Amino acid sequence: MRPVLSEELRAFLTEFAPENFEPIVEVYSKPLPETFRVNTLKTSVDECVSLLAEEGVDAKPVEWLENGFYAEPPGVLTTSIWHMLGLVYMQGPVSMLVAELLDVMPGDRVLDLCAAPGSKSTYIAQRLQGKGVVVANDISSTRIKALTSNLQRCGVVNSVVTLADGRWLGRRMENYFDKVLVDAPCSSLGVGSRHWKVLKNWSPRYSARISRLQLSLLLSGFMALKPGGTLVYATCTYHPFENEAVVSELLEKHENAEVLSFSLKGLSHSNGVAKWRDYVYRPEVEKTVRVYPHQSGAEGFYIAKLTKEK
Repeated sequence: MRPVLSEELRAFLTEFAPENFEPIVEVYSKPLPETFRVNTLKTSVDECVSLLAEEGVDAKPVEWLENGFYAEPPGVLTTSIWHMLGLVYMQGPVSMLVAELLDVMPGDRVLDLCAAPGSKSTYIAQRLQGKGVVVANDISSTRIKALTSNLQRCGVVNSVVTLADGRWLGRRMENYFDKVLVDAPCSSLGVGSRHWKVLKNWSPRYSARISRLQLSLLLSGFMALKPGGTLVYATCTYHPFENEAVVSELLEKHENAEVLSFSLKGLSHSNGVAKWRDYVYRPEVEKTVRVYPHQSGAEGFYIAKLTKEK
C-alpha cells in the first residue's frame, strides 16, 4: 500500500528531485527499520550485544555509525528489560549520525536547543563520558517530561534541563558553548513512512511559515556558540525553504559564520542546492548534505555543519 501524497507535495518532489521521486515514495510505503544505539554510559558494545542475543535479538552494526545497530526481529527490543534499564536507546540511524557529526569531546559544554524527547541529548551525554555538560532545552512542558525521563533512564548525570524559548536562549548565554545542536522543528517529510498524515497535509505554505521559526532558532544557537566551536543544524525534511534558505540567511546576517565540509563514509547522500526556481542561496550551502530515505534505508535528513570564526 502506498501513502497518499498531497498534490502540492507530489508537484514539489517531481520538480525538485525528479530522480528521487519514485524511490522516496517507495520507501514511504515501508516501515522504518528498527535501530538502536548502545548506551556506553551503562554497558559496553560487546556486553550489550551478548545480552541482547540471550533475548533473541540479533544486532547487526550500521556500517556508517559508531554505536548504531539494526535489531532483528523487530518488536522484541522495545519491550526488553535492557531497553527499560537504558542499556539501549531506540533511535533512527540518521538521527544518531546528526549527533555524531557534532564531534562532542569529554569536557565540552554542549547546547541541545530543541532537545525533547532526548534522543540526541542522551547520545551527546554518552560522548561526554561524564565530563563537561549538556544543556538540554525545550519549549514544551509536556515534551520536557519525556526528555528528563530519558536522561535519567540512560544514567546521565552531567545534564541541565531548561524549559525556555530557544529563540532567546542565545542572548542569555552568548559565546558560551563549545558545541551547539539545532535539530529544528520541521515539516517532517523525511519520516513520512512513520506519519502518513504529514504527507497528505503538506503544503509549501507550511514550509515557508516554519522556516521563520527555524531561522530564529539557528540565529540563537549561533549566538550561543563560542568562536571556533561547532554547530550542527538539522531537519528531517526536504524543502529548501527549511534547509538551504535558512543556512543561507544565517551566512548573510553573520560574516563570521562558515559552513564546514564533512564526509559520510559508506552512506549515500546528495549535496545541498545553491539554486531552486528563482531562489539563489549562498554557494557555500553546497557543502551541506541531504540524505533521502532511500539513501539511508531509514529517515531523510538535511544536515549543515558550521563554525564561528575566531
